[in-house]
Amino acid sequence: MHGKEPGAGVRVVVVQTTIPDYRTNFFQHLADTLGPGLLLVSGDEDFALDLKHAGGVPCVRAHNHFLARRQLLWQSGTLGHVLRAPVAVLVLNPRILSNWVALAIRRVGGKRTVLWGHAWSRKGKTGRRDRVRAVMRRLANTVIVYTETQARELRERFPDADVVAAPNALYPERVPEEGAKDPVARDFVYVGRLTGEKKPDLLLEAFERARPLLPTDIRLVFVGDGPLRARLEERVRRTGLGERVLFLGHVSDAKELRLIYDEALASVSPGYVGLSLIQSLWFGVPMIAARDEPHSPEIEAAVEGVNAMFFTSGSSEALASALDSVAQARGEWVARRVEIADQVHSRYSIERMVSSFVGALRVDTTQETS
Repeated sequence: MHGKEPGAGVRVVVVQTTIPDYRTNFFQHLADTLGPGLLLVSGDEDFALDLKHAGGVPCVRAHNHFLARRQLLWQSGTLGHVLRAPVAVLVLNPRILSNWVALAIRRVGGKRTVLWGHAWSRKGKTGRRDRVRAVMRRLANTVIVYTETQARELRERFPDADVVAAPNALYPERVPEEGAKDPVARDFVYVGRLTGEKKPDLLLEAFERARPLLPTDIRLVFVGDGPLRARLEERVRRTGLGERVLFLGHVSDAKELRLIYDEALASVSPGYVGLSLIQSLWFGVPMIAARDEPHSPEIEAAVEGVNAMFFTSGSSEALASALDSVAQARGEWVARRVEIADQVHSRYSIERMVSSFVGALRVDTTQETS
């Protein structure tokens, strides 16, 4: 894609709101598969202000214009590329107004359009929001969703729809850097943005509650940044937990993350679960998760008692009890690490994700890579 005149030899255009660092591996492998036939178009940031373009993948930059207090988006600099391409992949999000225009024009022109995203809105499968998404899905030829569960649900509800699952993945089948030879599993790890909807303050409160019960070597590690970080750090100082609670900031490098997870007894998701679940299980680390939250579809990978433990949502007391329970069974959970990792490697690799994604495009990849 790099250095190519936009539109010259392009067969597939993929438009993204932005490309965060967790999507870098995917798009690098997609570019290797499709070669010069792929053009990637991306804006600078997502609806969430702290989700920015990471760089590292050659692309044409679009300009994101957020409207109605960042509830709607128009991406300028995308339509020309999208309307010329034989195949276009757009984000399945009704709030992106420019995608509606592209869908309508391509539909009238008989050009193949693929939508990629969540099958359902965060509000669920029914209601006004899903009716709007249903209209968007009908305008497309194919829908790519993030999990096998969502694909099955969508096919059951819309039997005539062409639905493909490309399970959300973060890493290739072989991560090049090996971890520590004799890891000491002693940390409860939170990985993600430090925002209200993720409830990191609930985790900190639960850790305070559980501290008298936990072995003295157990720590709480926050990996990520966000608007709540300063408040959380101040609470740690005020409660004298400085030696037991660490803030590492944002970490995306797989080698650094492996070292963090090597010392993790379990990861914790006190709010809704997203891709951090796949990341944790990839490194063989189980997750403690809230039972009733508007989880992302990746929650399908969590199996209670096998690679996960659930607690009553919103209850710091229940979360504290879960922390204590996992700490008391430390040896049992550590013994399962290889099994936990192997199960996820077989289902959620970048190679499998790219293969499913490319299959949904219905293009001849031999022309792109020859």
